[in-house]
Amino acid sequence: MNASVCQFGPEQNLVGILTEPSAGKVGPNDPAVLMLNVGLLHRVGPHRMSVELAKQLAAAGIRSLRFDMGGYGDSEVSIAAKSDVTRIYSDIRDAIDFLEREHNVHSFVLFGSCSGADNAHAVALRDPRVAGAILLDGHGYWTWRSYINHYLPRAFHVRVWINFARRGFSVQKELHEEERSPLRGQLRRPFGPRLEVRREIQSLANRGVQMLYVYTGGVEHYYNYAGQFFAMFRGLDARGKIEVEYFPDSDHTYTFAQDRERMFRRVIEWYGSRTWNPK
Repeated sequence: MNASVCQFGPEQNLVGILTEPSAGKVGPNDPAVLMLNVGLLHRVGPHRMSVELAKQLAAAGIRSLRFDMGGYGDSEVSIAAKSDVTRIYSDIRDAIDFLEREHNVHSFVLFGSCSGADNAHAVALRDPRVAGAILLDGHGYWTWRSYINHYLPRAFHVRVWINFARRGFSVQKELHEEERSPLRGQLRRPFGPRLEVRREIQSLANRGVQMLYVYTGGVEHYYNYAGQFFAMFRGLDARGKIEVEYFPDSDHTYTFAQDRERMFRRVIEWYGSRTWNPK
């Protein structure tokens, strides 16, 4: 294994760590894995998750780059940056361009958790060089079963009913406000309209993009049972391109080492079972 610091971007403002397997281990069509920032954390990831994963990927013969987007960790914001959204997409594209230009890599798997998963999805839609995406706690929408799973255990607590009455809670309203968490005070992610996201996922599958969705018990407020993914996106034709894993006993940031190890094994197994076509 070889790990090296690299700088890239039009102003050399982005910093990352490229981790490569021993010579001869990487296949000619094997995509590199790009690890995206999680929330406001820099490139080590929560509980050094990205560092550990990079080492295990290298041991399995998989090249990876974990890097900081502008304004995170050691990376600076480009003077040409405009909106935050434009900057994020531009920084990820710069990482892809760097590996393609300097290391002769022509296809990529984006790895992202939470907001990183949202960014991975968005960039995969925009860049045909993205051959795969690993999305931890990605898009989530309520189904009747997930709604019941969440609220039924709380139905016997008086305090829940008091809060329910105070809010003037409307079940139907919540079920239609799908991009919002039903838990007041929870951090909400703007997933966007369900039908639009389903169309986007379908377009990725049609293009041949391989996708692994991994959900944890840490997002029980929007995803809480095995099989919910295809219930959320009814009519989605996965075309053999989508796999979904559910770890209800893991938390959102994989605090415990055994949970991280289980997720790493699943990621490496998934990568190794794919047929990667040259771009």
